[in-house]
Amino acid sequence: MLCSGAIACGIALTSSAAFAASDAESSGRPLSDAGGWLSEHGVTPHIMASQLWLGNPSAGTSTDEQQAYTMFFAGADFDLDRMGFIPGGTVHFMQLWVPFAHNTLYGNNAGGMLAGDPPPYIPKVSHLLRFGYEQLLFNDRLSIELGKSNPGQFVGFSNCNVPSSCINTVLNKTAGFAPAPYAGWGARASYHFTPALESNIGVWRTYQAFPFTNGWERWDDDLDTGSTLLVANLARRASWRQEPYPFNWEVLAFHNNLQYNDAYATVNGTSKVYDGSSAVITHKGVSGFYLTAKKALWRRDGGADPHNPAPSAVSLHGSWSQTLQSDAYTGIATLADVGLIWSGPWQSRPDDSYGLTFRWGRLTDGEHRYLQDMYDSQGGTGWQVPRNEQQVSIDASFMLTPEVNLTMTGSRVWNNTNYQYAYTNVKPEDGYTFWIQVNVMLEKLLGL
Repeated sequence: MLCSGAIACGIALTSSAAFAASDAESSGRPLSDAGGWLSEHGVTPHIMASQLWLGNPSAGTSTDEQQAYTMFFAGADFDLDRMGFIPGGTVHFMQLWVPFAHNTLYGNNAGGMLAGDPPPYIPKVSHLLRFGYEQLLFNDRLSIELGKSNPGQFVGFSNCNVPSSCINTVLNKTAGFAPAPYAGWGARASYHFTPALESNIGVWRTYQAFPFTNGWERWDDDLDTGSTLLVANLARRASWRQEPYPFNWEVLAFHNNLQYNDAYATVNGTSKVYDGSSAVITHKGVSGFYLTAKKALWRRDGGADPHNPAPSAVSLHGSWSQTLQSDAYTGIATLADVGLIWSGPWQSRPDDSYGLTFRWGRLTDGEHRYLQDMYDSQGGTGWQVPRNEQQVSIDASFMLTPEVNLTMTGSRVWNNTNYQYAYTNVKPEDGYTFWIQVNVMLEKLLGL
């Protein structure tokens, strides 16, 4: 699973403006004096707690399962310019701890690439999320960063209302971004042509051993399965304060030079699931692209208030993720979504939002045949594995306070498959899943 841009595991802060609004209210908090001192000396702390609950009341091979995670994030940005050391230099650090996890294998029970793959699988307790040095140049237009990070912190952002409603398995697994808790050595450069238009290029060392990594691996760890990921994008990201009807989009291309085994081997001209009786077929490299866009269609105020950071509005969004190899690693050919977002529906709650999203996923031909043969070989009968999966999600994001965010997603999946766990003779049921999450910005509560 994943998360673009924000912190981790589908934990994206739905309204950064709402969280930022609490800065003005930090006075009088328990550690507000310490927070003021840290800010004056170039230190910006980040402390957050998140609780996740997931379930599949009626979808998958084993229904009515639940999953839960408790997560704590702690880190800081160190402004070396303000500290008097290096103009334009910043050190970023973020660490994740997962002290409580229940039913980590829930995804296997939920089924396919839409219902079964998004749930987190985090078997280790601690993870380094980011540890790098960033340098700003040319009036802050150019940003260069070296160190440990996840590509999804900079590119491949989701435009869905709640990011956990649109986990991108193509980027996370096929491209090798890895889900958000997993960091690799990397270098990236970002250039802002305008305040809204930017381009990124980056290279990362990817570790196929995740989720059994903790982020502290050396560059040469995982030599057998490690690989190099190349990413480039062009993106336009505008806020309500920049435009009355923002139009945001991103075009991204990736290539990973990983070597991977084909699920099928050719024996006497016939393809079958590789069982060790013949030479395994290997492939080198996987490529693809990601397209996404979001456009505001309607505002209650008609755009009359250009300074409103959270107007009542309706936006249309969509994305398309495509692998370019017919035998693509992890077996997903296409992921796509389209949906609507209603932001600030109630004037008394401007930072709440609701979303409706339709998703479609398509397996590669080889993966489709592999899943069918695996089901048959396990003793399953009377079911043809679908090649296409569909899902409709309704979600909501509520700012309970300026420091506490609640997100909820309910989904219905059709043509569920055994993609997430092929070693079963049980037909995955179509049905419903849910994801509930509470994020608490502890540094804001404390006044830091």
